[in-house]
Amino acid sequence: MYDEYNEIITVEELAEYLRIGMNTAYGLVNSGEIQSFKIKNSYRIQRSAIVDFIIKKNSQLKN
Repeated sequence: MYDEYNEIITVEELAEYLRIGMNTAYGLVNSGEIQSFKIKNSYRIQRSAIVDFIIKKNSQLKN
């Protein structure tokens, strides 16, 4: 049933996933480079948004 939904992660998990610092992770989220949504005071990110970000950055490097 839940397999059709993307996994949701926190900014801390985003930082671990991309192997970046927390300030950089919050910067990516706050700037909108990585799409997210907020629940109260916490950001949540769909894993697909991270994949989109990586693909976009990779294509920029090739150009």
